Amino acid sequence: MGRALKISKRGPEQGVTYPTSTTVNQPAAAVNIDIGFPNFGSLTNPVFNTPVQTLDSAQYLGVVGGFQQGQVSATNPIILATVNVALTAGGSSGSGTGRIIRQKGSHKFLVARASDINDEDIVAGNSYMVVSPGTTNWAQFGAGTNVAQGDIFTATINGSAAVVGTGTVWDVGICVLANTGSPAAGFMSIEYSVGDSAAVYASYITNKWVRDWNGMTYGNYNNGNFGLNIQSSENFYVTNFFTDEGTVTWSGAEIINSADAQNGSLQLAQIANLTS
Repeated sequence: MGRALKISKRGPEQGVTYPTSTTVNQPAAAVNIDIGFPNFGSLTNPVFNTPVQTLDSAQYLGVVGGFQQGQVSATNPIILATVNVALTAGGSSGSGTGRIIRQKGSHKFLVARASDINDEDIVAGNSYMVVSPGTTNWAQFGAGTNVAQGDIFTATINGSAAVVGTGTVWDVGICVLANTGSPAAGFMSIEYSVGDSAAVYASYITNKWVRDWNGMTYGNYNNGNFGLNIQSSENFYVTNFFTDEGTVTWSGAEIINSADAQNGSLQLAQIANLTS
Protein backbone atom coordinates (compact mmCIF):
# COMPACT_ATOMS: atom_id res chain seq x y z
CA MET A 1 0.00 0.00 0.00
CA GLY A 2 3.03 2.28 0.11
CA ARG A 3 4.02 4.23 3.19
CA ALA A 4 1.35 4.11 5.92
CA LEU A 5 -0.59 7.24 6.72
CA LYS A 6 1.18 9.56 9.15
CA ILE A 7 -0.72 9.63 12.47
CA SER A 8 -0.38 12.59 14.83
CA LYS A 9 0.13 11.61 18.45
CA ARG A 10 1.22 12.88 21.81
CA GLY A 11 4.76 11.95 22.80
CA PRO A 12 5.98 11.11 26.32
CA GLU A 13 7.52 13.55 28.72
CA GLN A 14 10.89 14.59 27.41
CA GLY A 15 13.90 14.55 29.72
CA VAL A 16 14.03 16.88 32.72
CA THR A 17 13.80 20.57 33.43
CA TYR A 18 15.30 22.53 36.30
CA PRO A 19 13.10 24.92 38.28
CA THR A 20 14.55 28.28 39.19
CA SER A 21 15.15 26.99 42.73
CA THR A 22 17.37 24.21 41.24
CA THR A 23 16.23 21.93 44.05
CA VAL A 24 13.93 19.59 42.10
CA ASN A 25 14.15 18.01 38.69
CA GLN A 26 10.85 17.84 36.84
CA PRO A 27 9.88 15.97 33.64
CA ALA A 28 9.62 18.30 30.67
CA ALA A 29 6.25 18.66 28.99
CA ALA A 30 5.06 16.00 26.56
CA VAL A 31 5.40 16.97 22.92
CA ASN A 32 3.28 16.56 19.80
CA ILE A 33 4.70 14.05 17.29
CA ASP A 34 3.94 13.79 13.56
CA ILE A 35 1.48 16.67 13.63
CA GLY A 36 2.37 17.83 10.10
CA PHE A 37 4.90 17.88 7.28
CA PRO A 38 7.71 20.37 6.70
CA ASN A 39 6.05 23.59 5.54
CA PHE A 40 7.23 25.59 2.57
CA GLY A 41 8.77 28.20 4.85
CA SER A 42 11.21 25.60 6.21
CA LEU A 43 12.34 24.31 2.82
CA THR A 44 15.27 25.47 0.71
CA ASN A 45 14.09 26.96 -2.60
CA PRO A 46 10.57 25.55 -2.28
CA VAL A 47 8.44 25.10 -5.39
CA PHE A 48 4.84 26.17 -4.79
CA ASN A 49 1.81 25.02 -6.73
CA THR A 50 1.01 26.60 -10.10
CA PRO A 51 -0.31 28.42 -12.07
CA VAL A 52 -1.66 30.37 -9.07
CA GLN A 53 0.34 30.11 -5.87
CA THR A 54 -2.37 29.29 -3.31
CA LEU A 55 -0.19 27.61 -0.68
CA ASP A 56 1.61 29.99 1.69
CA SER A 57 4.91 29.44 3.48
CA ALA A 58 3.24 27.99 6.63
CA GLN A 59 1.42 25.28 4.64
CA TYR A 60 2.59 21.96 3.24
CA LEU A 61 1.83 19.04 0.94
CA GLY A 62 0.63 15.77 2.51
CA VAL A 63 -2.02 14.86 5.07
CA VAL A 64 -2.06 13.47 8.61
CA GLY A 65 -4.52 11.28 10.48
CA GLY A 66 -4.90 11.25 14.24
CA PHE A 67 -7.29 11.43 17.13
CA GLN A 68 -5.80 13.01 20.23
CA GLN A 69 -7.39 16.21 21.42
CA GLY A 70 -5.58 19.45 22.09
CA GLN A 71 -3.11 19.31 19.19
CA VAL A 72 -5.34 20.02 16.18
CA SER A 73 -5.20 23.51 14.67
CA ALA A 74 -5.60 25.44 11.43
CA THR A 75 -1.82 25.10 11.04
CA ASN A 76 -1.87 21.34 11.63
CA PRO A 77 -5.27 19.80 10.80
CA ILE A 78 -6.13 16.08 10.78
CA ILE A 79 -8.26 14.06 8.37
CA LEU A 80 -12.03 14.30 8.87
CA ALA A 81 -13.54 10.85 8.29
CA THR A 82 -17.14 9.64 8.35
CA VAL A 83 -17.27 6.22 10.01
CA ASN A 84 -19.79 3.54 10.95
CA VAL A 85 -18.21 1.08 13.38
CA ALA A 86 -19.58 -2.48 13.39
CA LEU A 87 -19.84 -3.40 17.08
CA THR A 88 -18.63 -6.81 18.24
CA ALA A 89 -21.55 -7.15 20.66
CA GLY A 90 -24.02 -6.41 17.85
CA GLY A 91 -25.32 -3.44 15.89
CA SER A 92 -23.22 -0.47 14.86
CA SER A 93 -22.19 2.96 16.05
CA GLY A 94 -24.17 4.62 13.27
CA SER A 95 -22.69 6.84 10.59
CA GLY A 96 -21.00 9.97 11.91
CA THR A 97 -17.81 11.95 12.37
CA GLY A 98 -14.79 9.83 13.21
CA ARG A 99 -11.05 9.85 13.77
CA ILE A 100 -8.41 7.67 12.16
CA ILE A 101 -6.31 5.94 14.81
CA ARG A 102 -4.01 3.98 12.50
CA GLN A 103 -3.90 2.45 9.04
CA LYS A 104 -4.45 -1.31 8.69
CA GLY A 105 -4.21 -1.68 4.90
CA SER A 106 -4.39 0.29 1.66
CA HIS A 107 -8.08 1.07 2.26
CA LYS A 108 -8.60 -0.21 5.80
CA PHE A 109 -8.27 1.77 9.06
CA LEU A 110 -8.75 1.47 12.80
CA VAL A 111 -11.12 4.32 13.63
CA ALA A 112 -13.10 5.84 16.48
CA ARG A 113 -16.65 7.20 16.17
CA ALA A 114 -16.46 10.66 17.75
CA SER A 115 -19.60 10.48 19.88
CA ASP A 116 -19.29 10.45 23.67
CA ILE A 117 -20.52 7.34 25.51
CA ASN A 118 -20.86 7.44 29.29
CA ASP A 119 -19.24 4.62 31.24
CA GLU A 120 -22.61 3.25 32.40
CA ASP A 121 -23.51 2.60 28.74
CA ILE A 122 -20.41 0.53 27.93
CA VAL A 123 -21.24 -2.93 26.50
CA ALA A 124 -19.09 -6.01 27.16
CA GLY A 125 -17.28 -7.22 24.04
CA ASN A 126 -17.14 -3.85 22.30
CA SER A 127 -13.91 -1.91 21.89
CA TYR A 128 -13.56 1.66 23.09
CA MET A 129 -11.13 4.57 23.27
CA VAL A 130 -11.00 6.59 26.46
CA VAL A 131 -11.91 10.21 25.75
CA SER A 132 -12.06 11.43 29.34
CA PRO A 133 -10.79 9.22 32.21
CA GLY A 134 -12.85 11.13 34.80
CA THR A 135 -13.55 9.26 38.05
CA THR A 136 -14.32 5.92 36.39
CA ASN A 137 -12.71 2.77 37.77
CA TRP A 138 -11.42 1.57 34.40
CA ALA A 139 -9.81 -1.60 35.76
CA GLN A 140 -13.23 -3.14 36.34
CA PHE A 141 -13.96 -2.72 32.61
CA GLY A 142 -10.75 -4.52 31.66
CA ALA A 143 -8.83 -1.37 30.74
CA GLY A 144 -6.15 -1.74 33.40
CA THR A 145 -4.87 0.91 35.76
CA ASN A 146 -3.42 4.38 35.10
CA VAL A 147 -5.75 4.86 32.13
CA ALA A 148 -5.16 7.97 30.04
CA GLN A 149 -6.96 9.73 27.23
CA GLY A 150 -6.51 7.78 23.99
CA ASP A 151 -6.11 4.35 25.59
CA ILE A 152 -8.02 1.58 23.77
CA PHE A 153 -9.55 -1.48 25.44
CA THR A 154 -12.17 -4.18 24.96
CA ALA A 155 -14.83 -4.07 27.68
CA THR A 156 -15.14 -7.17 29.85
CA ILE A 157 -18.33 -6.12 31.68
CA ASN A 158 -21.43 -4.04 30.93
CA GLY A 159 -21.67 -0.59 32.43
CA SER A 160 -24.39 0.02 34.99
CA ALA A 161 -25.44 2.40 37.74
CA ALA A 162 -23.31 0.30 40.10
CA VAL A 163 -20.08 1.18 38.30
CA VAL A 164 -20.89 4.71 37.23
CA GLY A 165 -18.21 7.40 37.12
CA THR A 166 -17.63 10.53 35.05
CA GLY A 167 -15.47 8.97 32.33
CA THR A 168 -16.45 8.82 28.65
CA VAL A 169 -15.40 6.73 25.66
CA TRP A 170 -15.81 6.46 21.87
CA ASP A 171 -16.63 3.30 19.90
CA VAL A 172 -13.60 1.80 18.12
CA GLY A 173 -13.42 -0.65 15.22
CA ILE A 174 -11.96 -1.41 11.80
CA CYS A 175 -13.60 0.22 8.76
CA VAL A 176 -12.84 0.18 5.04
CA LEU A 177 -13.33 2.97 2.52
CA ALA A 178 -16.61 3.26 0.62
CA ASN A 179 -17.83 5.57 -2.14
CA THR A 180 -20.57 7.27 -0.11
CA GLY A 181 -21.08 9.98 2.47
CA SER A 182 -23.31 7.65 4.53
CA PRO A 183 -21.29 4.45 4.98
CA ALA A 184 -22.89 1.22 6.19
CA ALA A 185 -21.68 -0.69 9.25
CA GLY A 186 -18.01 -1.58 8.89
CA PHE A 187 -17.32 1.11 6.31
CA MET A 188 -16.08 4.70 6.26
CA SER A 189 -15.50 7.55 3.83
CA ILE A 190 -13.01 10.38 3.38
CA GLU A 191 -14.19 13.34 1.31
CA TYR A 192 -12.01 15.54 -0.85
CA SER A 193 -12.31 18.15 -3.60
CA VAL A 194 -10.37 18.91 -6.78
CA GLY A 195 -10.72 22.32 -8.41
CA ASP A 196 -13.89 23.24 -6.48
CA SER A 197 -15.51 19.91 -7.34
CA ALA A 198 -18.56 18.52 -5.56
CA ALA A 199 -18.01 15.89 -2.88
CA VAL A 200 -15.70 13.08 -4.03
CA TYR A 201 -14.73 10.10 -1.89
CA ALA A 202 -11.36 8.39 -1.63
CA SER A 203 -10.87 4.77 -2.66
CA TYR A 204 -7.30 4.88 -1.35
CA ILE A 205 -5.29 7.41 0.66
CA THR A 206 -1.76 7.70 2.01
CA ASN A 207 0.40 10.53 3.32
CA LYS A 208 0.85 11.94 -0.17
CA TRP A 209 -1.75 10.47 -2.55
CA VAL A 210 -5.49 10.03 -2.91
CA ARG A 211 -7.32 8.02 -5.59
CA ASP A 212 -10.91 8.28 -6.76
CA TRP A 213 -13.33 5.44 -7.68
CA ASN A 214 -13.07 5.79 -11.45
CA GLY A 215 -12.64 2.22 -12.70
CA MET A 216 -11.68 1.10 -9.18
CA THR A 217 -12.78 -2.34 -8.04
CA TYR A 218 -11.78 -4.66 -5.23
CA GLY A 219 -11.85 -8.42 -5.09
CA ASN A 220 -13.97 -9.62 -2.15
CA TYR A 221 -13.99 -6.08 -0.77
CA ASN A 222 -15.50 -6.09 2.71
CA ASN A 223 -14.75 -5.34 6.34
CA GLY A 224 -13.50 -8.87 6.98
CA ASN A 225 -10.37 -8.67 4.84
CA PHE A 226 -8.02 -6.41 2.98
CA GLY A 227 -9.45 -7.26 -0.43
CA LEU A 228 -7.44 -7.37 -3.63
CA ASN A 229 -6.71 -3.80 -4.71
CA ILE A 230 -7.43 -3.81 -8.46
CA GLN A 231 -6.32 -0.48 -9.90
CA SER A 232 -7.26 0.28 -13.46
CA SER A 233 -8.18 3.77 -14.65
CA GLU A 234 -8.60 5.64 -11.36
CA ASN A 235 -7.40 9.23 -11.08
CA PHE A 236 -4.89 10.15 -8.41
CA TYR A 237 -3.93 13.47 -6.89
CA VAL A 238 -1.45 15.08 -4.51
CA THR A 239 -2.98 15.52 -1.04
CA ASN A 240 -3.04 18.56 1.19
CA PHE A 241 -5.38 20.24 3.69
CA PHE A 242 -5.32 23.81 2.36
CA THR A 243 -6.33 24.14 -1.30
CA ASP A 244 -7.80 22.24 -4.26
CA GLU A 245 -6.48 24.74 -6.80
CA GLY A 246 -3.43 24.38 -9.01
CA THR A 247 -0.88 21.67 -9.76
CA VAL A 248 2.55 20.62 -8.58
CA THR A 249 5.46 19.31 -10.62
CA TRP A 250 5.96 15.56 -10.65
CA SER A 251 9.34 14.52 -9.27
CA GLY A 252 11.58 13.62 -12.18
CA ALA A 253 9.35 15.31 -14.76
CA GLU A 254 10.99 17.00 -17.70
CA ILE A 255 11.21 20.77 -17.18
CA ILE A 256 11.89 23.07 -20.15
CA ASN A 257 12.54 26.80 -19.58
CA SER A 258 11.19 26.54 -16.00
CA ALA A 259 7.86 25.09 -17.23
CA ASP A 260 6.38 21.61 -16.99
CA ALA A 261 6.88 19.53 -20.09
CA GLN A 262 4.88 16.46 -21.05
CA ASN A 263 3.31 14.63 -18.06
CA GLY A 264 5.03 17.09 -15.76
CA SER A 265 2.31 18.07 -13.29
CA LEU A 266 -0.33 16.66 -10.94
CA GLN A 267 -3.54 18.25 -9.63
CA LEU A 268 -3.86 19.08 -5.94
CA ALA A 269 -6.68 17.55 -3.88
CA GLN A 270 -7.90 19.12 -0.63
CA ILE A 271 -8.80 16.50 1.97
CA ALA A 272 -11.68 17.12 4.40
CA ASN A 273 -10.14 18.05 7.73
CA LEU A 274 -10.60 19.07 11.34
CA THR A 275 -8.89 22.16 12.75
CA SER A 276 -10.24 22.00 16.30
